Amino acid sequence: MARLRLFANLRELAGTSRAEFPGDTVEAVVAAASEAYGDNFVDAVAHAGTWVNGDPATSETVVVDSDEIALIPPVSGGAGVITDTPTSNALLVGAAVALLALANTLGSVAVFSAVVVLVVSVWALDLAQETATGGLELQLPPIFASIVAAAVAVAGMDDRFSGFGLAVVFALISGMVWALIVADARHLTTLSVTLVVQLIAAGATAGLMAARLSADGERIVGILLIQIVVAGLATWLATRLAIPFLDPYVLGAVGAIVAGLVAAWLWDQTPVLYFLLEGAVVAMALIAGRGFGAVCRTGEVYLVDRPPGILSDLDGPLLAAALFVPILRLVG
Repeated sequence: MARLRLFANLRELAGTSRAEFPGDTVEAVVAAASEAYGDNFVDAVAHAGTWVNGDPATSETVVVDSDEIALIPPVSGGAGVITDTPTSNALLVGAAVALLALANTLGSVAVFSAVVVLVVSVWALDLAQETATGGLELQLPPIFASIVAAAVAVAGMDDRFSGFGLAVVFALISGMVWALIVADARHLTTLSVTLVVQLIAAGATAGLMAARLSADGERIVGILLIQIVVAGLATWLATRLAIPFLDPYVLGAVGAIVAGLVAAWLWDQTPVLYFLLEGAVVAMALIAGRGFGAVCRTGEVYLVDRPPGILSDLDGPLLAAALFVPILRLVG
C-alpha cells in the first residue's frame, strides 16, 4: 500500500497526517482515502495539489508500495501560504484573547494569573494533541509544571525580571530531569521540542505576569494584546484579499508595530523608540512562533495559514509574550 501524507484542512478532516491505502495509481489511492474519510474530504481533495515522492504528479501517476503521496491544499499569496481559516477556531482564539483582556482590567492579580495559566495550559494541550497525530509525543507533565512554576516564581519575587529568569531555568531543569526519569522522553526530537515548548509556555506565563505586576502593568499588557489582535486581523485580511505582492505575514508584522506605537501614543507611553523596538520584536516573534507551531503541528516545514489545532493561532502570540518582558527590560 502507498503512503498518504495529508496537510492543513485535509489533515484535520482525516484526523491524521499519515495513512496507507491500496492502489496502483494516485487516483486509486485517493479514492480509497476519500471513501474512508467522507464527503467533506472528497470536496477538499478536489482542490489539492498532488506530489509523489516530492515530485508533482497527476491522478494517472503509477505508484508502488514504497511511494509517498502528498496532498497539499492550494497556496495563495507570495509566501506559499496554505489557506485554511476555520471560523470556529478563530473565535476560540478571540475568546482566549478577550478573556486575557478582561482579566487584565479587573485589577485582581490572582484572577489574571489564573487566566494566564489556563490559556497557556490549554494551548500546550492542543499543541501536544496535534503533534501526537504526527507521531511526536510532547511530554505534558514538565510543560504544565513549568507553566505553574512560572506564575508562582514571578508572583513570589519582588524583582519580576528575576522571577522570569527563574521560570526559564526551572523549565530547562525540569525538562532534563523528566527525560532522566521517563525513558520515552529521552528521544532527541521529543526532548528538544518539549524543551522549546516548555520555554515558550513558561516564558509566556512569566512574561505576562511580570508585565502585569510592573508599574503601569495594565496598560503595558493592554498594548501587547492590541498588537496581537491587530496583527491577527491584518494577516487575516491579507489572506482573504489574496493579493500576490501583499504578504500576509509582513502585513501582520507591520500591523503589530503600528498598533504598538499608536497605543503607546494614546496612553502617553514614552519614549516612542521604546515601543518601536518592542513592536519589532513582537512582530518577528509572531512570525517565528507561527513557523515553529506549523512545524510541530504538521511535521513538515510548511508555512501554513492556520496549522491544525483549535488554538494554533496562539503559537505566535505566546512566543511574543515570552519575549515581551526581556525586550522591554533591555530597551527600557
